[in-house]
Amino acid sequence: MRLRFVSFLAVAFGLTCLSANAQFLQVGVKGGIPLNDGFTGTLNGTTNRYIIGPEVELHLPLNLGVEVDALYRHYVFQGQGAGEWQFPVLLKYRFKGVPLIRPFVDGGLVFNHVSDIAQVTSNQTSPGFALGAGLDFHVLLLHITPEFRYVRIADQNYQTPLISSNQNQAQFLVGFTF
Repeated sequence: MRLRFVSFLAVAFGLTCLSANAQFLQVGVKGGIPLNDGFTGTLNGTTNRYIIGPEVELHLPLNLGVEVDALYRHYVFQGQGAGEWQFPVLLKYRFKGVPLIRPFVDGGLVFNHVSDIAQVTSNQTSPGFALGAGLDFHVLLLHITPEFRYVRIADQNYQTPLISSNQNQAQFLVGFTF
């Protein structure tokens, strides 16, 4: 009888630790749309209207978290494709809200990298910062996080007489994490 009780406690403790551990780290995907163009100028080009990439968030005490994304955005310049990667590392604060909805703000550093556009690239990689605000909807094991984010890139990634990169970018993003 005593062995059965100890076994039950060990299993219950193990399951509790697993569920706490699952809430410690969230992994998922983040996607969205840019609210302005990634470049300005007269060169014939288009910005595909999507942003997508993986997302990881580490939960910390005091309603804080650290989010790291790898967001991809595609451009076409005179028939030639180019890619832009943004790697934000953000500190996130979740406010107390109703049980299943929590507002949040985030901010931090962004590392921006442009590839496959060597003929007009002046700085392929540039640092910057990001500020955002949104809501965290918790549905069963899924977190849905719509967010508006402002990104400021320190240096222009590309600049010619015909085109230059837009250092101020506004984005609407939605994350799906478990």
